[in-house]
Order: sequence, then C-alpha cells, then structure tokens
Amino acid sequence: MIASSLTAVDIAAGVAVLIGLLSAGRGLVQYRRLRAVVGRAQETTGQVEVTGVEQVRGGHGSVSYIPAVEYTYQTPTQRRQGETVYPGQNRFVKRFGTESAAEAAVADYDIDEQTRVYYDPTEPAHSFLDPELQNGAVLTQVGVGVVCLALAALMYMAL
Repeated sequence: MIASSLTAVDIAAGVAVLIGLLSAGRGLVQYRRLRAVVGRAQETTGQVEVTGVEQVRGGHGSVSYIPAVEYTYQTPTQRRQGETVYPGQNRFVKRFGTESAAEAAVADYDIDEQTRVYYDPTEPAHSFLDPELQNGAVLTQVGVGVVCLALAALMYMAL
C-alpha cells in the first residue's frame, strides 16, 4: 500500500508554483495585450476639456496620485470622450507617489487646446494620450511570479 507522502513543504511549494505561474503568466499576457493595442492604435486630434490630479487612497492608508485629463476626440464615425492618459483599461494604469509628479504628467495638456489622441480602432471607446507602455504594474506581476517560483525551488532544494 502506498501512503501519501505529501508534506507541508510539498503543499507550500506547490502553492508557490501555482501563484508564481499565474502571476507571471497574467503579467506577460497583459503586457502583450497592451503592446498590441498601442501597435494598432490610430492617431487623431482631440480637445482637452479638463485637467488635474486625483488623489487615490489605497489599503493601509497609502496615498497615490493619478493624472486626470478629460478630452473629446473624433473617430471616423463618431465623436467620443476619453479620460485615459496611458494605455490600459482605465485611468488608474499609472499612479504616482507624489502630487507634483502627477502634475508634471498633465503639465503639457492645456484646457481648450488640441492634443494628439490615440484610440483602438477595434474598440474606439478605448483611447489614451501617451502611447508609451507603462510597464510598472506588469513587471511587478511578473516579478512576484518569479519570486514565488524561486521560493518553491528553494523549498524543494532544502529537502
């Protein structure tokens, strides 16, 4: 009869591998998706309506700041509104640790002035002003995944 020989270390290592693979995989998929959106983005002219900085409170009392720019733009078929400065699903894609850094990110956008707007032709409601990929969150996900995989390897090597 074969007895189950799974130990707590085996289970912990397995969980670390699972978390590592999921986190790294999600980060890589997100990066590829964003790179594809930027690659197929169409450029148009828009008009800045509102600019500012919004304070965002996180867990444990942390505070970050996001650049806030509302703008209108024209696709070949309709006029749209946008509020995303950087490529991503929402305007929270890039957060800044200081208010002055977020203010610097919106300094080039003046109310009632024209600006370049990039939009996804397959989803025209998805627009952004700065086509540079913001890799911070993606790299964090991949980094967490790699650390979890390294911890799992260390657990097995310690046996």
